[in-house]
Amino acid sequence: MLRKIIFVTGNKMKVTHANEILNEFGFEAVGKKMDIIEPREEDPGKVVVEKAIQAFEILKKPLIVEDAGIFIRALGGFPKTYIHFIQDTIGVKNIVNMMEGVSDRHAEFRQSLAYISTGMGKPRVFSYVDGDFSVADKVWESKYDSGEFDKILIPPGESRPLCMFPTDWRARRDAEKNKDTIHYKQLALWLKSR
Repeated sequence: MLRKIIFVTGNKMKVTHANEILNEFGFEAVGKKMDIIEPREEDPGKVVVEKAIQAFEILKKPLIVEDAGIFIRALGGFPKTYIHFIQDTIGVKNIVNMMEGVSDRHAEFRQSLAYISTGMGKPRVFSYVDGDFSVADKVWESKYDSGEFDKILIPPGESRPLCMFPTDWRARRDAEKNKDTIHYKQLALWLKSR
């Protein structure tokens, strides 16, 4: 029987990603949508600490929260953790426009996860980088349900962006490519060692 962990998110794809790793170690992430304030920080590690504390004050149960940033090298790391803000304001089409004529199209996801439970003074943070993505030269039409940035971010070794691949493929790809560093595995090993 899998040990359940509340995953504070309304994003089903995040839960699928988490369970791709956690199930292997005897844990199951169960999604719980909550309205919590999104901190204005550029580092996903700082964002998850604040979100975890907020969620724990309400639920009073062990839980995890996750946050990510997209860091485009040629744009000085922009948009960092401000993904939703950029989607709602300038849009990904303008990201592509900013990259016109730029040869360095490197982008990476920086992701952090925070775990908190009773008796912990502060959340425990686990982070990793999923790198070597490239920014497409156009905005693609989604074949699968996905976020706006998925229409312009091409995974390493592929010629099409993330929006052209199903959720289960993306979860497997992430788990396999980052198997030694992914934050879900770091969490599972830490929990098992306690």
